[in-house]
Amino acid sequence: MKKIILIFLFLTSSISSALACDVKIIPFGSEKEKIKMELPPLSFPDRFGGESLAIPLQDICKSDKELFGTLVNFLFVEDKLIQISLIRPNLNDARLMDYAMKTYGEFSLPGGIKKQQFRGNYIWEKGNENINYIYTNIHDGSAEIIEITSDLYLTQLQNYNEKIGEWLDTQK
Repeated sequence: MKKIILIFLFLTSSISSALACDVKIIPFGSEKEKIKMELPPLSFPDRFGGESLAIPLQDICKSDKELFGTLVNFLFVEDKLIQISLIRPNLNDARLMDYAMKTYGEFSLPGGIKKQQFRGNYIWEKGNENINYIYTNIHDGSAEIIEITSDLYLTQLQNYNEKIGEWLDTQK
């Protein structure tokens, strides 16, 4: 009887993880034209050689209603995907934290802190990917962010961020 229960629990957890929302709809290094959606994503080219495609998460993961209100941003530099970000501002519900822990692994919160009160970050390394979860204060609330980057495109991301930093330094 115990074996049957264990097998049932294993299959249930396997099925639920298989049904988890996967925002990596194209591999890192792919061109933006590889993204195929019913509605075309919003495109935001910038002066630093990057272009962001913004897609509401509900267009990618239609059945994951818990995460509706999250924006998925695909950053392309030199027409290659180098970063995927999930952004959930002012909802103050820690649902992106739940998604991150379910998808990438649990992490301990400081003693006595509830999920919605946590402010900080946690980093996972999975294969050649780095996942950075951030929960921070913003004007009128908080924001949860997950940044997924590939070691293969880290140099391009650093160069892109340096260009932004140099420009910001001139904006005094």
